Amino acid sequence: MKKYFSTFVFYLTAVAVFLLFASPCRADVLFIHDHKTTEYLMGKQDAELLIGYTDEAMFIDKKIRYTGKMMTTLFGKVTEERETAHFLLDKDQIREMDYGRGKIIVFPFERLSDVNWVKQKQQISEADAKIIRERYRVSEPVLSVKILPQKENMNGYLCQVVEADLRLETVDVKKNSSSVTLVKQKLWVSDAVPGYAQYRAFHEKLAKRLGFDAVRLGGLNGMLRYWDGSLDPIRKSIKDVKGYPVKSIISVEGHYTAGVGTTSAKTSSVNLKEESSELREALTDKPVKARFPEPSGFGLTVVE
Repeated sequence: MKKYFSTFVFYLTAVAVFLLFASPCRADVLFIHDHKTTEYLMGKQDAELLIGYTDEAMFIDKKIRYTGKMMTTLFGKVTEERETAHFLLDKDQIREMDYGRGKIIVFPFERLSDVNWVKQKQQISEADAKIIRERYRVSEPVLSVKILPQKENMNGYLCQVVEADLRLETVDVKKNSSSVTLVKQKLWVSDAVPGYAQYRAFHEKLAKRLGFDAVRLGGLNGMLRYWDGSLDPIRKSIKDVKGYPVKSIISVEGHYTAGVGTTSAKTSSVNLKEESSELREALTDKPVKARFPEPSGFGLTVVE
């Protein structure tokens, strides 16, 4: 949320995205999730995640409470944060609420689907790029997605169970060390969740506007948040994961090895993150009362 483009990338590589728009809008479907996270540095976080859909829009709102001991000691109380964004097909844009700056950041679809523009935003200086090339060796990420043959009942829904594993490795030539990140996700999805048809229809429209990368906002968003590159090698595996995410559990481990290839090599490990998200309620049987107005008085910044 601190840098406009990096924030957008976060939204396309993770679930996290969230809810509101200019004039009051009523969502036809509203999904409410309980979200819990324990991070190595930030400690425990509790959040309520709301995702609303109309035929032409997705509104996502995440209200976070930092309940970990370090954060409460640092600030003297439980601190709160809010992350909000709108995906508006009728306006061909994504609108993100930056509450800290009192601004609405607008990402036009034509820019987000322009590969050259995206690459330009990710560019670093040639000098920095040379240092990185000479010092670091980044291995190709290894991702496996397995759909279990046996379905499981989760929160009253018969769910397809998916297990995904991602391995990322970087070698620091100068320090003769390696850093390995292991990401694991277990996911329960069901096509019997009320509102799933509208959820699927919207994401199919979004994929046509933004390209295949729009699937990063689907059930495996927690895993794909760490996948920085083309999804073509795993296209089929991702498409086979069908259903609304009823529950998701993600763990992230970091392993650092000093003295790679020597008799004195030493590895230290740390649990970087544990994250869970569970569907509490899906509202479709009556008009959803929740409305998603943009904050009044916020300025507007268009990312060109």
